[in-house]
Amino acid sequence: MWVDLFPVGPELPPPVDITPRQPHNLISMSCYFVVDITPRQPHKYFLRVVVYNVFDAPLQETSVVSREKMSDVYVKGWLQGTNYVQKTDIHYRCMDGDVNFNWRLLFPVEVIEAEQVMLVEYKEHPWSLTSTQLRRPPHLTLQLWDNDLISRDDYLSETTLDLCRLPKPAKNRDDVGPSQVPQMMTETDANSVAVTFLDDDTQSVNLFEAKRVYGYFPFIRVEEGVTYIAGKIEMELEVVSEEEAKLRPAGQGRDDPNMNPKLPEPDRPATSFLWITSPWKSFKHILWGRYKWYCITLVILFLLFPFLFLFFYSLPSATVDYMLGIY
Repeated sequence: MWVDLFPVGPELPPPVDITPRQPHNLISMSCYFVVDITPRQPHKYFLRVVVYNVFDAPLQETSVVSREKMSDVYVKGWLQGTNYVQKTDIHYRCMDGDVNFNWRLLFPVEVIEAEQVMLVEYKEHPWSLTSTQLRRPPHLTLQLWDNDLISRDDYLSETTLDLCRLPKPAKNRDDVGPSQVPQMMTETDANSVAVTFLDDDTQSVNLFEAKRVYGYFPFIRVEEGVTYIAGKIEMELEVVSEEEAKLRPAGQGRDDPNMNPKLPEPDRPATSFLWITSPWKSFKHILWGRYKWYCITLVILFLLFPFLFLFFYSLPSATVDYMLGIY
């Protein structure tokens, strides 16, 4: 008896062909029939994640100078079970929660579509001579972080997506809501921020069948057992085979070849920069806009100080000379 096990899904893949080979003559009929049970071979893909924008990002810090809430935001992503972690560039001094990236993340992945798993190779010990293969669901994790120059970066929120059962994205950011987060639709206590979206097949998409998905997804944060939306990401997910990757190349980030799609420089406000790298811009956009009249008053007092000092310094002697009639 042969038993083939598959995950629950709307469609089952075709079973493994275990039909015995047919003999061609009477002599071969006495031979032992061999059944082909060769394991399925994975297909190599490249996962392209284009992060366009993040909206309603949490503002973690307070500016020392302007006392406004702000965050230096970036996105970090990886496929669970792998150590290949990628990051976007940093949107400095985000003050309204709207973050612009136009950044492409690239992940190689080997997938067995019939079993809806990916193959992960790792060494159990640094001194191991051979690698161990592990089959696990293709889960993509994206996290939102606040960059800190001196201390450790601050975690903001995250989402984890099952690429074989991907939730249908919202068409615009206003439609992003609890319906895309199963934890928020039930009364059970949430104990993880890893949102896998495995509850409703009718609202899910297999990325390896659809090939490309674009839209808005929620970032999730859990505090004291309460799950809430902490950011909305606008992104595009696409899987391409090795052959398609050669025909339609795409570079990491905004590097060459910057195509499929071409990503322009993000439209960030003039205040988005690292203050320590540009003192003049820091003065112009941070100090001058908020403390302009204080700066003008300080400059005037600085210019008048030598004259006031000389005036008060020479006033006593000039008064004595005047009283004595010495001119």
